[in-house]
Amino acid sequence: MKWLEITITTAPPAVEAIADLLLACRSGGVAEEAAPSGRVRLRAYVPTGPAMKATLHAVRDLLRRLPEFGLDAGPATVETTEIDDEGWAHAWKDHFRPFAVGRLWITPTWDRRPPPEDGVVIELDPGMAFGSGLHPSTQMCLQVLDSLCRDGSSGLVGTVFDIGTGSGILAIAAARLGASRVLARDNDPTSVEVARRNVAHNRVADRVTVEEGDLLAGVEERAQLILANLTAELHLVFLPQARLHLLAPGRLAASGIVAERVPVVEAAARAAGFAVLQTLRSGEWRCLVLAPTPAAGPVR
Repeated sequence: MKWLEITITTAPPAVEAIADLLLACRSGGVAEEAAPSGRVRLRAYVPTGPAMKATLHAVRDLLRRLPEFGLDAGPATVETTEIDDEGWAHAWKDHFRPFAVGRLWITPTWDRRPPPEDGVVIELDPGMAFGSGLHPSTQMCLQVLDSLCRDGSSGLVGTVFDIGTGSGILAIAAARLGASRVLARDNDPTSVEVARRNVAHNRVADRVTVEEGDLLAGVEERAQLILANLTAELHLVFLPQARLHLLAPGRLAASGIVAERVPVVEAAARAAGFAVLQTLRSGEWRCLVLAPTPAAGPVR
């Protein structure tokens, strides 16, 4: 099978809109890295086939129309390269190296260098799913999770929901750090398959359930901690759902928000019955740590 590697270099304000489009093209995930002059490089892989021309047309059309939505893409560029399965696999490996987030040591399954002493090891093969841990939005969720466990708030992570699980990295981290039950959900079948493999590889399948689903639709149970690495637009839909599924006292880490969209998401969070406890920042990305407000009444 052959894949089309699509590389788009753009200005930070346009990153979220372009990433959303690439995800909508069933790319399975979008890699982000810094580019010269403060720009951002997005890279995604889509299968070649009859839809390929339409996909490229949609990408270029979006770049042309971004100013209509008040987004400055700068001198955005689109580059494409056709590669086979083996080339695609090596392309991901070129960008994925072991790294630490707090006590967590995130390493690809194919890298055998030793972890730091007392490191909590998570071995990943992201495959076609988003979530190698390299993206700032994922790392901020890992920071929140590690902090809650480190400061003795272990009661907050008895049951954890990981919404938009991708590769399963956050769900696995939650289990490794002491969560007794983790529900990981994604609406992409490929991501669900990848996450299940990673959960099994890390030997936490007894505590982590991976299922296909749309946000929290159909979920009846509740959690002490919800990790949601989504786009700002999805958070607007998700936050009212999340409030009904969060036990008190509980926390919600809402990540994947570009800086320009924070006021809109904060307003939606307050309207849904949340208070903003903390805002984590990494480049143009933000993660809001939310808690239920007393005025909204406890969820039991």
